[in-house]
Amino acid sequence: MSNPLITVFGATGEQGGSVARSLLQKGGWRVRGVTRNPDSDKAKALKALGIEVVKASLDDKASVKEAVRGSHGVFLVTNFWELLDAARETKQGKDAADACVEEGVKHLIYSGLSPAKKLSGLSVPHLDAKAEVEDYLPTIGIPYTSVRYPFYYENLAGGFGLTQKQEDGSFLIVIPMETHPLYAMSVADGGPAVAEIFKNRDEYIGKLVGLAADYKPVGHYAAMITKHTTKTFKHADKLTSEEFAAFGFPAADEIANMFRYFQTDHFHRLKDVALTKKLNPCVQSFEDWVKANKERFESM
Repeated sequence: MSNPLITVFGATGEQGGSVARSLLQKGGWRVRGVTRNPDSDKAKALKALGIEVVKASLDDKASVKEAVRGSHGVFLVTNFWELLDAARETKQGKDAADACVEEGVKHLIYSGLSPAKKLSGLSVPHLDAKAEVEDYLPTIGIPYTSVRYPFYYENLAGGFGLTQKQEDGSFLIVIPMETHPLYAMSVADGGPAVAEIFKNRDEYIGKLVGLAADYKPVGHYAAMITKHTTKTFKHADKLTSEEFAAFGFPAADEIANMFRYFQTDHFHRLKDVALTKKLNPCVQSFEDWVKANKERFESM
């Protein structure tokens, strides 16, 4: 009897790619990766590892049904920042979940996020869109687990304009965390955790898993980069959310609200560093990650 099949959406992206490779490394599964472009270099690299690669679009439910057909499990991630359309992202998530029900999938792991507006009154569309899908899953009878990733370490190496180069060559991290440390992890470390959840399906059905590997003040993260690279990083520790929102770049208001939400008790109750370390004993602290990824900063 062949090994059960796990289908991974976003397999050429950071989250999905880590999940697909981790499932393959853990063994016991056949892995299918879903992408819109199976001829891309990233898709070819997955094929070279032994991952089946299929073409589908989350905007086309028929192609999604075909992609998940025969799957024991599915990892589903949607990308708000590609769409910049919360309603469209929510529809993608719900349609894909419906497709999983219709095709008899036994375990859907959904990359969700917590409901900022419902819990705090703060509008954060890229969180709230995924939270709406989370709320939908229990209503359709799909055996599911929702995995909530935290802030990525990778974002401190240039993502979303959160590090700004100064005239003296140093870098300023413009993250307005005025009152709390920041939960974070490497996106690459999420894959082994998801693979472990698939392995222990019965333990995690119906649960929300809040991943996080480190919980430190942003100034600590800046100090670790400075310690282990030739670059100097500092935290703009007096920066407020209001000042961040006034930067005026696209989605500045939304990201400011995200950091406001990150400082609420509602958000803090949703993260579990100990569980993350149980799921992935090799999960990296930020310091260890910086030491292993110096080139990301040296090239900035």
